[in-house]
Amino acid sequence: MELGDCARISDCFGGAPVQRPTLTPQPSAMDTPEPTDRVEPPPPESGQERRVWVPALKEAALAFGGAATVLVMVYVVIFRILHPEFLPFMDRGTVATQSFPGSQFVPVRFGNGGYEDGAALITEYQDGAAILELRLRFQAEDYPFIKFDVAGLTTWSDAFVFWQVASDPGTVHRLQLNRSWDEVTQVAMPYGGENYRGEVTHLAIGFVSDPTDHDNNGNPILLKGVELRPYSGWRVAEQIFEDWTNPPLWQGYSNNKVRGIHANGMLFPNAVANLLVVTGVLLAGLWRLRNRLRGRLPNVRMLAVALCLCLYGWGFNDALRWHWRVAQLMDTQERYAGLPLEERIYNNPIRCGRRDDCFEHLLPYF
Repeated sequence: MELGDCARISDCFGGAPVQRPTLTPQPSAMDTPEPTDRVEPPPPESGQERRVWVPALKEAALAFGGAATVLVMVYVVIFRILHPEFLPFMDRGTVATQSFPGSQFVPVRFGNGGYEDGAALITEYQDGAAILELRLRFQAEDYPFIKFDVAGLTTWSDAFVFWQVASDPGTVHRLQLNRSWDEVTQVAMPYGGENYRGEVTHLAIGFVSDPTDHDNNGNPILLKGVELRPYSGWRVAEQIFEDWTNPPLWQGYSNNKVRGIHANGMLFPNAVANLLVVTGVLLAGLWRLRNRLRGRLPNVRMLAVALCLCLYGWGFNDALRWHWRVAQLMDTQERYAGLPLEERIYNNPIRCGRRDDCFEHLLPYF
């Protein structure tokens, strides 16, 4: 059969269909991606830091609160061991609180003043001091705490409580009162030692000028009254709180050493802050060990929790001193700000406390 006799092209090849080759386009050199060694980092996870520190802060807060609870319970149990000076004042039965108005105080050493609305008013010292006495008798062991209600006290004066006992009538004993703004805090009389034992026959409060002899800087002092308080757990808590929140001014010997309480304070806040952190770490570790034994793994590392506990301890200790810092700022402003050099010299209690002329020939370092 000739080619021309085929009806279709396929018939010319025995009737088999013609397979058409499939053409695959070859990539050109321009289409080939360039090789690279750089590996793109994965995108940062959103809120990754928050997922670490928020749980750590929460866990540390629970541990810190648990540590405070544990330490309070331990303190109550071992109170008699830590404070043997309070033993004669405990277990005295039912003793009522006694209150006396300022009008019942009699001037012993007095410059000028009077009585006003049931309170004693002091407007002037005599030879750098003013002392008012309350003549009454009570058993010292019944009243370990005494609170004087005073207003108008400045940093230019120091306040003291004086007393006499029947067993030693010729001796006057005293303790310094701790200032809180223009008032004084409750005083723990057991720190008077053996001198505060037996029957008290005289009780007095005195205001003494600081070494600059400014007599309270001319501001009047109002003695509204006094309260004799028996022993109780609430009184102890109040004493500790007022000790911590009213440290004496200018007792920071350096940036890293601050006593934190006055000489007759009960507990050092620095030691308590450290114990809170250490106890909190121990409690957090025990809680994590318990969870591990039950097959539950912690969400954050123990190091993060420990760092947060340190932060809480620092915040606790530093918050107690803001009152102290503000009071020191106000005292500095009143004594030195905008005053001539000579007046600033005579307003410095450290210089005047060492010599009567306040070392006026030496230039001060302000």
